[in-house]
Amino acid sequence: MRRIRAVIVTVSPLLRDIVSEVVAGRVPIDFVAALASRDRLEVSLRDLTPHLILIGLRRGEGCGVALALRSAFPCARVILLSHDARQADVHGPHHNPIALLDLSAEALTRAVLGF
Repeated sequence: MRRIRAVIVTVSPLLRDIVSEVVAGRVPIDFVAALASRDRLEVSLRDLTPHLILIGLRRGEGCGVALALRSAFPCARVILLSHDARQADVHGPHHNPIALLDLSAEALTRAVLGF
């Protein structure tokens, strides 16, 4: 299985460490960047060429964030983590968005792998 190039965007350092540890122990993944800001995000991502973008949402944000990223990076999988890290929405190149209403290590791993 090929290694997944992943970028984490606007996720708190604590949650970023948890996600990295949980996923890295189960999936062949390389976290190539952790971006604290969305300034010039498309330019940054274009240089990083990720297969997977994990993005932390702010309170009140929704799927519009994923739609913009999927438009710019149609082959990448985008996982939106809710502001409270209780759920996630998975937007992939080959399926309709899927809501993970009870975010667990197993659910996150399956989402990263593409189900």
